[in-house]
Amino acid sequence: MACIVLDSDLLIALLRGMERAVAFVETLEREGEELATTVVNLYELYRGALRRGRRHVEAVRELELLLEVLPLDAGAARLAAEEQARLEAEGRPLEVRDLLIAAIAVSRGCRVATCNVRHFGRVRGLGVLDWCRGGSLGEG
Repeated sequence: MACIVLDSDLLIALLRGMERAVAFVETLEREGEELATTVVNLYELYRGALRRGRRHVEAVRELELLLEVLPLDAGAARLAAEEQARLEAEGRPLEVRDLLIAAIAVSRGCRVATCNVRHFGRVRGLGVLDWCRGGSLGEG
């Protein structure tokens, strides 16, 4: 499956109705891209929403129903561990949640749409769409 994983920063911008985020996702949909997110992103959204109240939790639930939520499986876990070992050996480790999101995407042949290109760009084999700068593609 080829798809684009929407990272938490993009999902939060969508929940807030940010025009640039909405326009970016609408463009992806018009181009026929399969949109998804990961269970890790969903955790991040619910964690933030629970701090803000019931209305925010309901908004995350509604968004969850619109996207395929990709799970963390054994293959992605192994890939994340291998990448973290490599990055640690280079002295450039990643935050675990970002690494898990990236590994889930790579294991399924997906790209990640994020503003956090600097971190995600370190993961080998990961295509990164910088939605903050108009969707330019960078390869990890």
